[in-house]
Amino acid sequence: MPGRRVALLVVIGANLLWAGSYVAGKAALDHVPFATLNALRFLIAAAVLSPVLWRHRDLLPRRRRDVLALLAIAGFGFCGNKALEFLGLSMTTATDTALLITSESLVTLLLAVLVLGERLRRRTALAVGIGAAGVYVIVEHGLTAPHLPTGGEALGDALVVASLVLESCATIAGASLMARSRAPITLTAAAIVVSLAVWVPAGAGVAIHSGPPRLDAAGWAGVLYLAVVTTVIAYGGWYWGLQRLSAQDVTPILLVQPLAGTAIAAIVRGERPGSSTIVGGILVLAGVALVALRRQAPGVEAAAVASLAPEAP
Repeated sequence: MPGRRVALLVVIGANLLWAGSYVAGKAALDHVPFATLNALRFLIAAAVLSPVLWRHRDLLPRRRRDVLALLAIAGFGFCGNKALEFLGLSMTTATDTALLITSESLVTLLLAVLVLGERLRRRTALAVGIGAAGVYVIVEHGLTAPHLPTGGEALGDALVVASLVLESCATIAGASLMARSRAPITLTAAAIVVSLAVWVPAGAGVAIHSGPPRLDAAGWAGVLYLAVVTTVIAYGGWYWGLQRLSAQDVTPILLVQPLAGTAIAAIVRGERPGSSTIVGGILVLAGVALVALRRQAPGVEAAAVASLAPEAP
């Protein structure tokens, strides 16, 4: 199987794992605030990855721009994004959060063109457009005029969208850094450890104010899923894939999350998807297929990855 196809499958797999994070996060947020949840999540993830980080510490970035890119991954991706995402998730539904992931696809595509200087391919733009249309059909339950939710749900949705903008910034920083590195797991582990500078004090502050966290079995299952599955496994696979794909390649694949997240919510909550969900899901899959099935000439793959790295100063 060509290297590009393998990388696409890994990135798709990472998004499928992330799709379950909204239901898992909602289960944990029923018992603890978002700061405590993220403190527990990243402490566990750091403990799992610390042996890898110590063994391969010689692969950590040394150059200034690489260190800044690593800090951007930690700050935008593991701190700012997770703060806004799970604060928003505590105010809105898991289904809304999963479906709003389309915002990340659009922002990542824009940043890939503006920041990384990637050439906007018509096929990629078409894929994102089709996928975004599918998500719109799901969110609005058909081809109806858009409407805004009211009250706390509206603020929660807005926070989720804002979090996805920060995640897009982390994706662009990661694409730039991974193009110059061959240690995605080590760099992911380092970014997670750096994020503890924010989450440990935040979690400790909540514990001092409200007491230690009290979670039932479902809550701990949610925390462990977020820590091991979505953080260690999914993020490791995501940045491994970014070494081999361009940011425009992975952008439409982000649209797998709303489709899979909706399916997981249906299974866990016993909801039956309506016709608009089915039609929208087909459009999302069509958008992903446009990118995943694109043929690429020999040698182009390496050039696409190399193009992610900005010129040396």
